[in-house]
Amino acid sequence: MNVKTTHNNLYERIASAGLDEAVGIRLAYLTGDDEFSLYGAEIGPYKRLAAHYHKSGIEIYQIVEGNGTMFTGNHDCKDNVTTWNKPLKVKKGDCFTINEGETHQLLNNSESNLVVIFGSPKSHLSTDRIVVNGYE
Repeated sequence: MNVKTTHNNLYERIASAGLDEAVGIRLAYLTGDDEFSLYGAEIGPYKRLAAHYHKSGIEIYQIVEGNGTMFTGNHDCKDNVTTWNKPLKVKKGDCFTINEGETHQLLNNSESNLVVIFGSPKSHLSTDRIVVNGYE
């Protein structure tokens, strides 16, 4: 079996990445396959990722630079309302998992960029991303 090794630099990929309009961040593919891939993302100062959830699969986050607040909750599709958990302060070095069906929104509450690496199925960036009203 001939396996091709993928090599990418997080910062170079983010620098050349466009804005993902659906969730409002710079997003770059790093490596992986359809079942699970790694991505780099940059959230600008005082910006936030749009609140959303995925019907299938988990996401694993690693904060590489900066700090912020992660909001998680459960979305009731019938009433279109999210019940939010207590916000979680996150900082450089933190790693956490977002579970299948869990609404999430990451806020950069600083003057510097927030840089993360996250792993998820590729479908989380296309067909399995349900955007909802964010944390207020």
